[in-house]
Amino acid sequence: MSDNVIKFRRIEKQPEPPVKKPRGPMPGWVPFAALVAVAIAIYLAKNAGLLGA
Repeated sequence: MSDNVIKFRRIEKQPEPPVKKPRGPMPGWVPFAALVAVAIAIYLAKNAGLLGA
């Protein structure tokens, strides 16, 4: 009876290549800190009269 059993084998998949993070080694808080620094620089330049009235 066991001679009539068809044994199925799983199809071997190729391993997927590792996915690289698009952000890189920079921490997540750096863009926020840069934005705050630019805002403070614009504020100080306006108060010093460098950007006009």
